[in-house]
Amino acid sequence: MHPRAGRYAESGLRTSLLSAPGAVGAEAVGLRPIGEVMGCVVARSEELTSGLRHGYATALDRLRAEASALGADGVLAIACTVTRVSATVREFTVLGTAVRAERGVRPARPFTTGLPGPDVAKLLYAGWVPVTVAIGIDGGTTYDIAMRDRPGEEVRAPTELVTRVRAGARAEFTGAVAASGADGGLVTSTTLRAWRLGPTGVGAVTSVFGTAVAQVGAGARRGVAGAVLPLSDE
Repeated sequence: MHPRAGRYAESGLRTSLLSAPGAVGAEAVGLRPIGEVMGCVVARSEELTSGLRHGYATALDRLRAEASALGADGVLAIACTVTRVSATVREFTVLGTAVRAERGVRPARPFTTGLPGPDVAKLLYAGWVPVTVAIGIDGGTTYDIAMRDRPGEEVRAPTELVTRVRAGARAEFTGAVAASGADGGLVTSTTLRAWRLGPTGVGAVTSVFGTAVAQVGAGARRGVAGAVLPLSDE
């Protein structure tokens, strides 16, 4: 048994990171919170983009291992953070709340999602299920002598770099959704970090975070979903 899951079993305590509305939304569709789960890794990488990919993937794998050890069917409201320790060392942490299905068919492996309980409830009532957290990352560098000579004006090279890495991250996110066997993806957040490289250079890295979802029903049932999370102002 996973060490953290073993401590849960010994203490008998069950923790949750869900808000009160989040817990109510999850329980409304038969997902009972059974414990907070975490995955983390401190990793060294000379290459930023591949280091981010590996760090997030490792942390998420460890979170899934904890959830499986608890007998969970899924993990809700996953938050991913990265802390820079040094120029080449970063700490990756993912936190979420494991849930167990009280009825219906249990998945072969725990699903993962960054969506909170009410949003997951809305998905389930509408005939969709979360499959896995999906992440797309891309980065690059560019140099242009014009960045030094034209202050206050748009410089083409950095603009093209940011556009390119954003497109690359979106494409990688879409690929991750397709690789999971899901029918679509919900983007929940994006990040962009850019920095100067001397007087004529710039670097940029962007990330796209979301959830791959699969359709299992005939379509939305608005009257039922509205009891958990309003779909409109009506």
